[in-house]
Amino acid sequence: MIGSRGYVLALLTLTAAFNFVDRQILGVLLEPIGQEFALPDSLLGLLSGIAFAAFYALLGVPIATLADRLNRRNIIVICVTVFSAMTALCGTVTSFLQLFLARIGVGIGEAGTMPASQSMLSDLYPVQERPSAMGVLAAGGNIGLMLGLLIGGWVNEWFGWRTAFLVAAVPGLLLAVTLYLTVPEPARRSVAEPRKRWLRETWDGISLIGRVRSLRRFVLGGTLYGLAAYGIHTWMPVYYIRYHDLSTGEAGTAISIIVGVLGGLGAVAGGVLCARLSRRDLGWNGWLPGLAILISVPLLIAMLLTDNTWLALSLFVLPGILSSVYAGPTWAIIQELVPPGRRAIAASVYMLIYNLIGLGLGPLAVGVISDLYIPSLGRESLRWAMVSVLLVSFGGVAAYFRAARSVTADLEALRALRS
Repeated sequence: MIGSRGYVLALLTLTAAFNFVDRQILGVLLEPIGQEFALPDSLLGLLSGIAFAAFYALLGVPIATLADRLNRRNIIVICVTVFSAMTALCGTVTSFLQLFLARIGVGIGEAGTMPASQSMLSDLYPVQERPSAMGVLAAGGNIGLMLGLLIGGWVNEWFGWRTAFLVAAVPGLLLAVTLYLTVPEPARRSVAEPRKRWLRETWDGISLIGRVRSLRRFVLGGTLYGLAAYGIHTWMPVYYIRYHDLSTGEAGTAISIIVGVLGGLGAVAGGVLCARLSRRDLGWNGWLPGLAILISVPLLIAMLLTDNTWLALSLFVLPGILSSVYAGPTWAIIQELVPPGRRAIAASVYMLIYNLIGLGLGPLAVGVISDLYIPSLGRESLRWAMVSVLLVSFGGVAAYFRAARSVTADLEALRALRS
């Protein structure tokens, strides 16, 4: 039913999906782009990391401040229109610099969608149901990753990488129109608060992370895992192309099924499971992501080191399922650890840190380390660079487990202060 919370959740999940299509399509196109422009791995890492992440992360905070004040639906519509148009522009470039600037434009457009979406869902779903809703929203990323890899991989083989960008841009423009015409702005649950000056309000939102112990730990856990996950997933198509002789279409299809389909199901299941477990103990918002990461890392290391293609794909299945389990619980608990009127800004501050370090440095770190390893490891350099960055995940596990132990006490203290 149009306007119902389920309908809104579905469209916001599609927004997250198209966000990821335009963000992640570059991963499966790195090899042909690198060959055309004769780029080393370090520049490919720069293109897939900082070129997008810096503006995406930095602009998310001021846009989220506006989302806490203004119509969130309209902000999402504008952002979807911008990132879709800039994705189309990526298909028209003739140099590395032009592509770098176009990717910055994609990052600018995508900056405001996720904080505003999380804030809207927090007004539509009570705290007990929020991990499930956020898990569905997180699955949008897996759906987008799947579509981006499929579109990028096969359209590149049939028509070239420029056409792949053009094809990927169309659905987002159609979605922007649908959102504007059919999704109302939900009523905010919080009582209106006196508004401070915009810059002061932005700074207060940023400082929330430093004031709440569990909030710091959840942000650190998600960020460290994000650095490893983005580093691995961005380069995964290149890994299968270089070491297992798959084409862009074959690599895109295999990864899209594992991370896109199975990972999306894992994100939803993780949110539902966390919602049930957290009714008894909110610490499960930390325990569940930490356990999922801890199980995944050894399997991913084994996958990266094998030369057997079928074994590599098999070892990737369980980590693919668990890859997005962390997102729903993390997003949900962050929304609960801040005042209702600061939810969009809290989400954006998390995304700022997560994307600057995770998305910005993860792919770049793999590319730079790969180039540094070439003198001693030669063709094996990328494989071992991915393993090196993956080890950062263990720091994320430690942070999540510490957050699990402190979150209940911190929430009780915060509720006492607000009452």
